[in-house]
Amino acid sequence: MPKRRCDERYGSCTEEPRQQQHLYLVLDDWRYGYTIRKVELPLHSGEDAEQSLPRPFFRFVAKHELPHFFTSAFGTRIIAMHTMDSTGAVPVIDISTRSVIFGPQYNYPVKPIYFPIGNKLFALDSGTFEFCRCPRGDGLPLGQPHAESGGMFFDGDDEWSWVQIRMPFHRRHVTSYAVHSDGQTILISTKSDAAAATFTFDTVKREWKCLGDWAPPFTGRGHYDGKLEALVGLSEDPKTLGCLYSCKLPGANSGSRQCPAPAWKLSKERVFSTNPAERHVGATLVYMGRRARFCLVECVCLEVKAEDNSGEASSDQVLLKGDNSGEGNSDQVLLKKSGGGPERSRYMYRLMTFVLKYDKMEDLRVKCCRVRYYNVPKKASPEFGENPAAFWL
Repeated sequence: MPKRRCDERYGSCTEEPRQQQHLYLVLDDWRYGYTIRKVELPLHSGEDAEQSLPRPFFRFVAKHELPHFFTSAFGTRIIAMHTMDSTGAVPVIDISTRSVIFGPQYNYPVKPIYFPIGNKLFALDSGTFEFCRCPRGDGLPLGQPHAESGGMFFDGDDEWSWVQIRMPFHRRHVTSYAVHSDGQTILISTKSDAAAATFTFDTVKREWKCLGDWAPPFTGRGHYDGKLEALVGLSEDPKTLGCLYSCKLPGANSGSRQCPAPAWKLSKERVFSTNPAERHVGATLVYMGRRARFCLVECVCLEVKAEDNSGEASSDQVLLKGDNSGEGNSDQVLLKKSGGGPERSRYMYRLMTFVLKYDKMEDLRVKCCRVRYYNVPKKASPEFGENPAAFWL
């Protein structure tokens, strides 16, 4: 069996093949709604310093709203939770068949957090915690609506609908969240004034429990990886912004007793761009499903300055160098400006795939980095740079 290879200079790794998955980006750059772009991730850093995003893989008509209203669920489906049509249904886009089906109306989301678990989708929002289940009603294949239902789904005699569950905290206090390694338990951490707490929700028994008076160090969504045996999430602390935390998981089935705060580690490297020519706008961390592989979708703003013809950077080029993310790649990347005219700034998606490992000292390290830049369409709203809507399907 061939050995797995990692080239430190170019960040290349070779692995055995697996079922093909892709990164999908949702953007509001179409005047009638949204586009979904299917993006090939880089094989080597610097293959192409800059390129346009691929042509739209799919378009769908909907009013423009914020990126956090999108989620993936039920296999290979992307759901636009805010885009209700005249019947009160929301579009469910199946990227494997390039088709649209319709799901039940969600109660006017404000700032939702979604947890896709099996054939269920849980939604935590302001003052509400709900779930719906994707049915296979009456022998129909998954995703096929009844003709007489106007596009709505039925599960036996019951319409596919949302079920509300009580929750022991307020949405505004939530700081981090994840799905436990058992695949059926949701972890949600809160901070209110100086008090912190972590709760678990058993999606089978539909029961809440307080796990302890602590919260993990990362902010936002955490991703469990079996190789690390830990949750992984981004730091938003200004002192460690762009670093990653790995946080050991406490047992979800500890009975009525609470668990002490778990051990955690902070990565030695930052995954956000450290290039002085790039300003960080926003980022989404995407878990690629196994072996501690991740993709960071970071939006950066390039502050373009025209210079004289001294041979270093002309008015239609920007020289990026010193991007010391990951393993310290110091290769210079020349970004050519489209159009050639003077620009004050441009927005780009910086896609960085990497592997997390513990070294001999048990420190958390970022390895096997691959980076590629894509132009963000000018018609895309700033919100899709601050919170990129990215899915690995």
